[in-house]
Amino acid sequence: MNVVPVNIHQPRIHQYNVTYEREIGWGSAIRFSYLGSTMHGLIAGKDLNELQPSETSFGTSLVDDDGNVHPDMACDPTQGNCGTSDADLQRYRFPALGDFVLSYGNYGHAQSNAFQTQFEHHYAHGLLLNVAYTYLDQKSTALDTGNSSLGGITYNSFQPDSDYGIDGYTSKHRLVAYGVYDLPFGKKRQYGSSMNAWEDAIVGGWSTTFNMFAKSGTGFTPFWICDDCNPVEPGNIGVSSIDAVGDFNAEPSYRPTILNSSFNKKTGDSIWNAAAFGLPSVGADVFSNPANAKRNLLWGPGTWGVNLGVHKDFHFGERVTAQLGADVDNVFNHPLFSPDADTGGGGGTFALLGDFNIRVDPATGKLVPIGQNHPEDIIPNPDFGRLINSFSQEGVDSRRTIRLRLRITF
Repeated sequence: MNVVPVNIHQPRIHQYNVTYEREIGWGSAIRFSYLGSTMHGLIAGKDLNELQPSETSFGTSLVDDDGNVHPDMACDPTQGNCGTSDADLQRYRFPALGDFVLSYGNYGHAQSNAFQTQFEHHYAHGLLLNVAYTYLDQKSTALDTGNSSLGGITYNSFQPDSDYGIDGYTSKHRLVAYGVYDLPFGKKRQYGSSMNAWEDAIVGGWSTTFNMFAKSGTGFTPFWICDDCNPVEPGNIGVSSIDAVGDFNAEPSYRPTILNSSFNKKTGDSIWNAAAFGLPSVGADVFSNPANAKRNLLWGPGTWGVNLGVHKDFHFGERVTAQLGADVDNVFNHPLFSPDADTGGGGGTFALLGDFNIRVDPATGKLVPIGQNHPEDIIPNPDFGRLINSFSQEGVDSRRTIRLRLRITF
């Protein structure tokens, strides 16, 4: 259930910029720009029935084969026989609604600072060129999921404005360029003015186009998925809407604890070190543990790609023109390893550390640390941090693609 308060409002965004531009001769200009944004009241979601993390058990009552709940007997989450007692339900803010009562509010804030340098050469003497470099520092506490007018799910709903960090899928360094170059061969060009008609038709008059990008890596949030949670959850929070990434793709999921600072170190065929992460706490510090991983603390791979085209116009009389050409996407067939949101987010395996099961002490009804006496409850993801796919991006295909084209205009 989604609950949208009547007093929710559009975020307040202040944008400001300054630009210096100068002609430098030869039909060229340079531009230096600063673009800034300060944002308040960004929209993010939280579960209204989420309980404050504690050591007080929730949902650990045994449910027998007939569906009867026994509050005085502890369940086994791995057997799927856990249920909520009447006492558990009364702890909810809205007892009749259960979990996944997602409400949205203006909890977030953000700051963006971008510095851009651009060189532009206007088309002259057979050459057009535009090159732009951007340095971007963009941080926020609220997720823009890109697929709705509402924000993502806040990981710690009790401090929804505290998850301040680098925004996902934003590169600090980004270079883009495009251009047109007329090859200098042909009757009306620098070389080949003495060509006969057949030679000029085959060799002369061709033009090339290109566009390319190069960018640094982006941030990713490591997470674990709980396989047998609901209603039993780490921290006894009573809801299974917890989303470590916040993009509605992995629920319930939890962020790991950090064991050492080598998490961005290449290990084997992974660009990250899974051994630098531990399992989430199951106690009252499930969200407040200072060792918890922050949002987007892992850095993904940078990447680059180039498209190239070649074409020529053939004129037949005054009214008919045929353009013959070929476009080669990803001309160098370079793998674009920087993952998209589907693979790098909660629905993918790139930043997924693995799955775990949770257990209850049958004598006390309390949660026991994940994997204690049961290492089989922890299932690592073998594809964590592995660069095994190429992703189309920035107008460049994930693999080399050649398209031949013929266009007739009359």
